[in-house]
Order: sequence, then C-alpha cells, then structure tokens
Amino acid sequence: MAQMAFPGLAIIAIGLLLCAGGPTLAQASRQAYDYTALVQQICEQYAAAVTGMPRDLMFKQCMSERHCWTPSGYTGYQCELPGPMTWHGGGY
Repeated sequence: MAQMAFPGLAIIAIGLLLCAGGPTLAQASRQAYDYTALVQQICEQYAAAVTGMPRDLMFKQCMSERHCWTPSGYTGYQCELPGPMTWHGGGY
C-alpha cells in the first residue's frame, strides 16, 4: 500500500513545483519594475532638492549612480537590481 501512495505524492509535489514556477518568474519581473519606479521617484526628489545645478543633470547622475540606463529603442529607464553586499577587503 505504501508503494502506491508514493507515486501520487510525487505527482502532487511535481505539480506544486510547476505551479509555483510561473508566479516566481512574474514576481522577479515585477520586482525589477517596482525597483526602477522606486529609484526614479527617489532621484526625482533628489534632483528637485538640489540647488545650483540643473535638475535634469542631477536626475541623470542619480540614475546612473544607481546602475540605471535607458535601453536603445525605449524611452524609460531600466535599473539593475542590487546584489548581495560584498567586502572588497579595504580600498579600491
């Protein structure tokens, strides 16, 4: 009897893994978009607060420093998601 229950559990486990994979990929795509939108809001606020420098220049510099760029053929920015913190052992 135990042998017959095992294949059923394996099928259920595989089904759960397959079902969980789609939302995970969609979540990763959404996180990248949400991160880009967040960075844009922060850089817009920063550029508005800085005085003595052109607002557009400060916005572009802020986005660049956060590893954001405009892909060719697109009008919006795309930002690289931050990775894990690393230790470089001192200066660069």
